[in-house]
Amino acid sequence: MGIIFVIWNKREKERYYNSILLTQRDVKESLTHDPDRPWLSAWQIGGRISLVLGIMLLIAGGVLWLIAH
Repeated sequence: MGIIFVIWNKREKERYYNSILLTQRDVKESLTHDPDRPWLSAWQIGGRISLVLGIMLLIAGGVLWLIAH
């Protein structure tokens, strides 16, 4: 799920910045990404957290499987 969230974030950012090309100020924002939109990074942060937790659970499961068998 983490990988999906990171990819989703990239798609959402592209969609947002490509949809605001209507006025001069919007073109500047699209090119410089200023001001920063923290809500656009929410999927990326969630994806990274999911990746870390998933890797930790995979390691813990592997260790428990090796101990049990």
